[in-house]
Amino acid sequence: MPNAHDDPFGAMNAMAAQHVPQRAPDMVIVHDGTPVENVGAESHASTLLKILVPAAIALIVGITIGKVGTSASDYNDGLKGAKAVLGDKSLPSTVSFLKKQLSDLDTLLDEAKTKHSFKPDIGVDKQLKDMAAKLEVKSELVFRAKQNSLDTEVSGQILAFYAGVTEVKDMIDQHNKAALGDDMSLKKGKDAGDAVDAAAVGGAFKYGVLIQSPTDTDKVDFGAKVVVLSGVYCGGASPVPACPPGESPTAYAYQNDPGSTPIKGDYVREGADNVPTKKILPLLQNGVRDSLIKGGEPTVSEYYYTRRVRAIYDRVHGKTGQDGKATGGLLEDGNKLETRLQSEANKGSRFSFFM
Repeated sequence: MPNAHDDPFGAMNAMAAQHVPQRAPDMVIVHDGTPVENVGAESHASTLLKILVPAAIALIVGITIGKVGTSASDYNDGLKGAKAVLGDKSLPSTVSFLKKQLSDLDTLLDEAKTKHSFKPDIGVDKQLKDMAAKLEVKSELVFRAKQNSLDTEVSGQILAFYAGVTEVKDMIDQHNKAALGDDMSLKKGKDAGDAVDAAAVGGAFKYGVLIQSPTDTDKVDFGAKVVVLSGVYCGGASPVPACPPGESPTAYAYQNDPGSTPIKGDYVREGADNVPTKKILPLLQNGVRDSLIKGGEPTVSEYYYTRRVRAIYDRVHGKTGQDGKATGGLLEDGNKLETRLQSEANKGSRFSFFM
């Protein structure tokens, strides 16, 4: 570039030559058919997608974690419910406690069956009353077990067991109420039996049986009569209340009708092959004889008493099969449930955000 001092015009021309404007590049416009307003909409939708997709992913992850946490929490609640329902032998209304009471009840009734076939017993009634008070069921414990996400089968076993315990308690309560009325009737029967025993004649039961058969000279009906013994003959001509020590009666004085004149009847000795007529047979003890002595009312009371106690025993103990094993009893259900709950309670807990 020339020096402006020496050639000012040359310098200006050189500077102008360096800043010659260049031609702008050609622009090619292509129409793709999309309206201009949609270009802005697509840009907005793209922005929303960039925001919503991560949010949706976060939501799905959150829901998944929540479900896993809730499931674990429900599982842990189930374990707590199993432990609470199982309890131990010192906690009333728990399965372990109630099963212990049922076991004691089974033992009591089994002894009553062995000793006197469930016959009326005031001592047994008292123990039944005490046991019924221990068979209380707390409903909140039952429903807590049902709602704590336990296995459906276990929940069903729990409800069935507690329903059975309530049933047995009601059976005992009903028996005890009925036994109060039975006691009066049974006392009458006992007093009557004691009176007869106290009036024993010659060490024998007060009543006997007289066999009679028709003969050529005595036209009587063939059969037997129940007679009242009023005395014994010990070798003398007249009857006495009892023979002296060491002597046995040779005959009995009997009455066909109350208040009638006593008649002498020979005593049938033990071991006789044939029973001759007009001989006195001892009347042995059995249920029919006792019902005749005690009267109808005490006999009916004793029948229903026995049936009630037997029903309680069968419900707790179960029916005994041909193999001698009892099945279907509430005690058996309690054993199965206790084993199942112990298995559930021994499981380990799971991690949960909601613990």
